[in-house]
Amino acid sequence: MKMIKVIIPFLLCTVWCYLLNRPIHFKELSLPAPGIFFSPFEGFWNNGKDPLSVITDNLRNQKGEGKVYFDERAVPHIEAPTLHDAYYIQGYVHAMHRLWQMDFSTRAAEGRISEIIGAKAIEFDKIKRRKGLAEAARRSLKQWQKDPVAYSLLESYCNGVNAYISSLSPRDYPLEYKLLSYAPEPWSPYRSALFHKSMSEVLAGRDSDVELNNAQHLFGSDFNLLFPEDDPELDPVIPKGTKWGFGCDSLGRVTIDSNTIEFLPVPIDTLPSGLGSNNWAVNGAKSISGHPVLCNDPHLMLTLPSIWYEQQIITPDCNVYGVTFAGIPGVVIGFNHNIAWGITNAGWDVQDWYKIQWSDEEHKHYMLDGNKTPVQQRVEKILVRGQDPVFDTILMTYWGPVVYTQTSQSRYGLAMHWIIQDSFAMNDLNTFIGLNRAENYNDYRKAVRNFSYPAQNIAYADRFGHIALTVQGEMPLKKNQQGRLISDGSDSHNSWSGFLPMSLNPHTLDPARGFISSANQKSTDHTFPIYYNNGDFREWRGSMINRLLNNKEKWSVEELQKLQFNNHSLLAESALPLMMKHLDSAMLNEKEKNFCNSLRAWNCDYDSTSIEAVRFDLWFTTFHRIFWDEITADSLMKYTQIPSERVTINLMKDHADNKYTDIVKTPKKETLDDILRISLDSAIEASALNSAKTWGIYKATKIEHIAKIPAFSIPVISTSGSKDIINACWKTWGPSWRMVVELTENGPVAYGVYPGGQDGQPGHSHYMDMIETWRKGEYYSLKYCSSLRDLENIAKHNIQFQKS
Repeated sequence: MKMIKVIIPFLLCTVWCYLLNRPIHFKELSLPAPGIFFSPFEGFWNNGKDPLSVITDNLRNQKGEGKVYFDERAVPHIEAPTLHDAYYIQGYVHAMHRLWQMDFSTRAAEGRISEIIGAKAIEFDKIKRRKGLAEAARRSLKQWQKDPVAYSLLESYCNGVNAYISSLSPRDYPLEYKLLSYAPEPWSPYRSALFHKSMSEVLAGRDSDVELNNAQHLFGSDFNLLFPEDDPELDPVIPKGTKWGFGCDSLGRVTIDSNTIEFLPVPIDTLPSGLGSNNWAVNGAKSISGHPVLCNDPHLMLTLPSIWYEQQIITPDCNVYGVTFAGIPGVVIGFNHNIAWGITNAGWDVQDWYKIQWSDEEHKHYMLDGNKTPVQQRVEKILVRGQDPVFDTILMTYWGPVVYTQTSQSRYGLAMHWIIQDSFAMNDLNTFIGLNRAENYNDYRKAVRNFSYPAQNIAYADRFGHIALTVQGEMPLKKNQQGRLISDGSDSHNSWSGFLPMSLNPHTLDPARGFISSANQKSTDHTFPIYYNNGDFREWRGSMINRLLNNKEKWSVEELQKLQFNNHSLLAESALPLMMKHLDSAMLNEKEKNFCNSLRAWNCDYDSTSIEAVRFDLWFTTFHRIFWDEITADSLMKYTQIPSERVTINLMKDHADNKYTDIVKTPKKETLDDILRISLDSAIEASALNSAKTWGIYKATKIEHIAKIPAFSIPVISTSGSKDIINACWKTWGPSWRMVVELTENGPVAYGVYPGGQDGQPGHSHYMDMIETWRKGEYYSLKYCSSLRDLENIAKHNIQFQKS
């Protein structure tokens, strides 16, 4: 009996200890081990401390030497005797503030999220592995290693990251590690390469081959009218009329597959439509101060922690300030004493799809040039938390990996050829190393030639009065129409024909109009000798920016800041008068008249406080959907491209009696007036339900934590702007960094802001402290330090690094 009294409490205690140290899983809900998470020694209680408060002022026995001065926004200003030392410290500071973000983003690129969150991420991991981001990272790493100087700088950065990781005990891990019950891994150059590839996917992972293929099948001879590649109203990145200085022999025409593609298990995962960026620079003749001014606001997903980390790096031969990616060394967008640069995505389609015809049911052979060609197989072992590993067999073809194989038409698959599968002689690391240290235009040109993909519009300005823009990246030599639709994967002649020599890439220096700009519109006018394409070139922002810059003779820095926050909709300005014109006003009832009158008085600005913006958005969105009910009323919608808003507007203007105004599922033949009236009534009804909502509340922008943890996210924030507006702020993406730099003779005067904070630790005072400033369209003065006195004046905390 006495033994039972002893054994039962012992067993209960053992079971209790076991349960406390095991994660809790209930249906889709996963919780960390409560004993560890709530432990006063290792649990979340320790994450309330500021990393800067627990790090001693002097870090000895380091592999880097220098000092970091943190200003009032926790922006580190790194002062070091060499660039190796500076990058070591940069790695350390990145890890100190963004370690979990660095770790999670590169695990995602590698297809390893199932290790952390379990079976729900298996399909995600499969797609990442089939796309080959890890293989591409290994190829880039081999190329980087051929440049021992640049590679040694990367190694210094990685050593700094690992120095911080090695200083941590489990109690010090960022909170997400404790919530998800795993530990950080050492950093390596390979992981930096993975981060580089993940950003390549973000910037060049959008295509519409499948959707356009189906649209061609659906619309037949009207396809080119409804999906034009050249817009006569286009205002391209490189000014119209530019002479290219070279020609190109015809590369022929690609063989396409014109059948519908209905067999995907899910639509191909791509970036949201409209995602992009703005940059521009005015020369001294167009600025009130007489100095060149450069502006940039890249539009990316709005996340916590932010994708950007602000930083200054000071060495004897380099003094650079800007935003960085936690994961790679150097400043990505920024300025130094002599120059400033900004980046937008060029949007070239460098990801093409090929329809694979299997010659056997086991998918071991496919047809190529009339022959049965064996596939190469690579088996990926995916570790899955809480269950046995999953094995995925990746099928490699002449074109690349077969990404989609689960099809109802078992004879076919879709293979992807993506530019990251190719090898290039350039070293992308030298792009930003070179820009950070550039002193003039020639240095800028030399630096950007190292950038291979995805193609970017790299804007430039310097204190000597020059402005320039280079569309930089490898441009595939494509046959006419190649990559626009699904190509026939049984014909090897449908391969790319190489790449355009970098020296021939579109470029402009000191244009006569006094400014350069880009906003993800097409790079050139139709005279450019090489065919290139993209299903999502956006012309609205670029046209609006160029119109405003052209129409005003001189700009102040403050006016250029306001231009980044411009909320005027060129789409609404173009569409609304036509909608009113074709609406039979004599037939409107009182509610309809009041609704229309409010829109007639609207200035077409998408301010956060606007009610009219909500009304127009409801009306035009419904009208556009009904106009193209041939697609939207069908289950094919998720696999078929819808004509753009510009096409709809042009049809209203030039072909008001076109056949597409008819609603296919009704016996009546509707006219343009009919569908405008139907959509108007729908908008009035929806508007009544949202009568108290302004545009900012209705749009409901959110800034989510990277792991979608609600408590660490901002569920709703009222913002101005919209898709296709200069202030391109949408529901989950928007201006991720706004920067304005004036290049004076005495050095740069700069302003900037991003929607987040420097510290990636949820709950920290610098986790989201800049969001309200960003939301209101305001800026911080960027503290560009050029002397020890400057550094000491801005410092709120210092860390000294001393080598062993």
